[in-house]
Amino acid sequence: MSRKSGIDFWQPARGILTLLIGALGGLGFTFFGLPLPWMLGSMAATALCVQTTRLELSQPKRWRGYAIVIIGIMLGAGFQPDVIASARAWVPSLLVMALISTVFFIIAYLAMYRWGNMNRLTAILAAVPGGFSVVSVLSDRYSADTRRVALCHSARLISLLVLAPIMIRWVSDVDLAAATLQSFSSAEAFDPLQHGGLALIAVISWILGQRIRVPSALLLIPLLLSAGLHLAGIISVHVPVAISVAAQVTIGTSIGVRFSQYRLGQILHDGWLAMVIGVLLAFGALFTALLMANLTGAPAAALLLAYLPGGAPELGMVALALGIDPAMVATHHVLRVFMIVAALPSLIQLSNMITKPKS
Repeated sequence: MSRKSGIDFWQPARGILTLLIGALGGLGFTFFGLPLPWMLGSMAATALCVQTTRLELSQPKRWRGYAIVIIGIMLGAGFQPDVIASARAWVPSLLVMALISTVFFIIAYLAMYRWGNMNRLTAILAAVPGGFSVVSVLSDRYSADTRRVALCHSARLISLLVLAPIMIRWVSDVDLAAATLQSFSSAEAFDPLQHGGLALIAVISWILGQRIRVPSALLLIPLLLSAGLHLAGIISVHVPVAISVAAQVTIGTSIGVRFSQYRLGQILHDGWLAMVIGVLLAFGALFTALLMANLTGAPAAALLLAYLPGGAPELGMVALALGIDPAMVATHHVLRVFMIVAALPSLIQLSNMITKPKS
């Protein structure tokens, strides 16, 4: 009992320490005018701490779930009537996203299997373009090398998050530092009724997300509820800035603390390859975004965020933080998650038929 109570006490305490360190990283990035300070700064600070100090940083698993619910509500608020009117124009882009996601997966799989010294199953799961929560469940179920899969997804995601603001500067006139400051200067007045409605969405989404077996339920349910109420004009406010920052810090630290599980040698062995693949795929997404922007007239920055093969919560948060068509970006990434869920069981079965895992 005492052991259990000790775990129950120290886990939230370590979680609070982790968030404080992440917040300090976010403040540091903000001070130096770096892009996406709360997500990238918190991620960098916690990753550095777990690799260079003896601090035992961690985060209760459900805290990330809370942050994802908040991100879903924020993304849903981007679905305004004028957005729906233009949604038909997303169809060609959605089809292209499906195509390049398949190409990205094949490239990453071949590289992981050829140069990563992985068996087919582990390489398949490590190469999936996003959908980490789904992949982690399948990795445990099919007895893949879960630690290597998680490391590859984390390392690739870091490379994408670092490159995203750089590439956005190349393809648009978005002022990244100004976008961060604008979220504070344009904060809405508190409306007890409407903001209470957002809180109710969060509670309902959390309860349903624990019971409904839908991929990425904690992101999808609040997104749909928030979008429906904003489209109907019942709610018009957005998530308060302080809560948005807390969600970004929580997501950033949840990525950073993953590296506490690995020694530097392991990170260099698998992480470098995943990062190289991430860079190559990011440039593939950039080229495709520029091509589609010329063909369709859609904003290249939004297309870039939609095509990057990373996590829906993380890249959705980038779109929100920079004000780059969050509804469009969210729609593309949600569709990618459903593609992953539909395709992975068949790919795993095919892998098992082709060959046995390497010893």
